[in-house]
Amino acid sequence: MKIFTITLNPAFDVHYNVENLELRKENYAYSVTKHAGGKGVNVSRALKGYGIENTACLVLGKTGGKEFLDALKADGLLCRTLMKDGMVRENITLHSNDGETRISAEGGDTDEEILARLFDMMKAECDENTVVTFTGRLPKGITKEAATEFLLKIKGLGAKVVVDCNSFSKDELFSIKPFLIKPNEQEIEQLLGKRADSADDAAYLAKILFEKGIENVIISLGPLGFAYYGAGGASLVSVPKIEAVSTIGAGDSLIAGFVAGLTKGLKTEDTLRLAAAFGTAACLAEGTRPPTKENIEKIFERVVCRNV
Repeated sequence: MKIFTITLNPAFDVHYNVENLELRKENYAYSVTKHAGGKGVNVSRALKGYGIENTACLVLGKTGGKEFLDALKADGLLCRTLMKDGMVRENITLHSNDGETRISAEGGDTDEEILARLFDMMKAECDENTVVTFTGRLPKGITKEAATEFLLKIKGLGAKVVVDCNSFSKDELFSIKPFLIKPNEQEIEQLLGKRADSADDAAYLAKILFEKGIENVIISLGPLGFAYYGAGGASLVSVPKIEAVSTIGAGDSLIAGFVAGLTKGLKTEDTLRLAAAFGTAACLAEGTRPPTKENIEKIFERVVCRNV
């Protein structure tokens, strides 16, 4: 199975570690790290770390683009890039004793013509044996209408389209009918106007989305795991308690785990358990580093999936 991840608005993830973060005062970092990131990049890294080849499709600003691409190649990722004017944006995470504080830059404008170029770059290899992930917010210059049209064209080639983009409304998602979506508790309330106050509530809301034509719906519940609804019905997946190092990229790794299970031909229950193991193991890695295969396999054995 061929796998493509799309990142229209990648970013350098810069992590500052401070003892105590004090607002309106000068703070000193005792360490700083910088990684090439973005939601699609995180999916690609997690898959690669598990031994599953994939291709990362990126739109990069000319300023910083070579540095970004060199970092991905050093990680062993296969990449296809489209260049645009401007710079690669930066996302800053401040780590302190009080937790994580994130500052995300918007990034430069992107012309919608880039979607046509991206489609031309991918179309010859997209068919029913292809998974395409489309994750992250839409960059400035690309409308929801244009992105919807692009994804419908990819689907028209037979590819399974995974969408994790909070730029889309429920109407756009119902139009696209993705193979998989993964809203969290806040995003599901934004989509449907209803809260998931319990795992059972989340399973019910996932069913609503499934009945609108979305084949697989995961509503992530943080450390509680997630609720799922698909052709086989509803499942609740719980994960073991861990001491999280960082939650950045956990949702992206969950998507990678689901795609990995699909690629390996696992039954639905084990695919869900693998997705949960990927997402949980990602919390044991610093910054945007991918989950290790060893941690994934250890956690997989402790994940519980039950039908409801």
